[in-house]
Amino acid sequence: MKRIVIISLLAVALFSCENKFPDYTQKEDDVYLKLLSFEESNKSSELADHAIVSVEITGEEGLLYKHYKADVVSLKNNELTFLIQYLKEGDSCSFMVSKEKIIEEFKPITFNETTSKFVEVNIKVHQFFTKGEYLSQRQAYDKEMMEQLLLTKYLEEVNTKFHQGIYTEQLTNGEGKKVANGDVITISYKGYFINRLEFDKISGATAFTFTYGTPGQVIKGLDIAIKGMKKGEKSKIIIPSQLAFGEEGSTTRVVPPFTTVIYELEIVNVK
Repeated sequence: MKRIVIISLLAVALFSCENKFPDYTQKEDDVYLKLLSFEESNKSSELADHAIVSVEITGEEGLLYKHYKADVVSLKNNELTFLIQYLKEGDSCSFMVSKEKIIEEFKPITFNETTSKFVEVNIKVHQFFTKGEYLSQRQAYDKEMMEQLLLTKYLEEVNTKFHQGIYTEQLTNGEGKKVANGDVITISYKGYFINRLEFDKISGATAFTFTYGTPGQVIKGLDIAIKGMKKGEKSKIIIPSQLAFGEEGSTTRVVPPFTTVIYELEIVNVK
């Protein structure tokens, strides 16, 4: 009986030593997985050629690496395929991966400066594509990536503040109370593209009056920017397509799909 107890204790101790992260399942040497959320999907990386994923790698010092959803990755030559292979479309997982393993896989990127023996890798698989699916969708993703390149280049030329997905630059000060839900406001603006081509303008007799907070009056990016502005204030507002006219463009077809728009907007009146 005593011998059985000792053997049991040794087995528990051995298991504890091997399983460094009790909430995680060991997948291979120095790689542990914990499923955070999942969707009912059977689509895996096995037959996929490309994927849309979000990735964050953190160590004791904080965020070490981030990959944004906007960038479609090839699974044939991606540094994180060794982890993505365990996931299905819609899965969100946390991995604990040894520093040595990450350095080995991320040849262009080094994590030598982190003091962490293990780093946490959070991955969300938004979508898997077969080669055929990717080729049929590539044109749309090319447009999205081109928008990001143009926006990045433009932002290097201006002095803006980032807030809730938009970029703003105050041009003139306002006075009085800040715009809030329920206020009846009048705005004037000039709308143009990154290449300076103007696509819309309202001012004077055509200035637009509406109750702030009423859905559908202005695009989401303008709604975010207007809140907190004051009467007489004028700002330049740079709005990426996801908060403007999206992947479809405007219903008038004046604004193309995946197009950043810029407004020079003034709060004419607040009641």
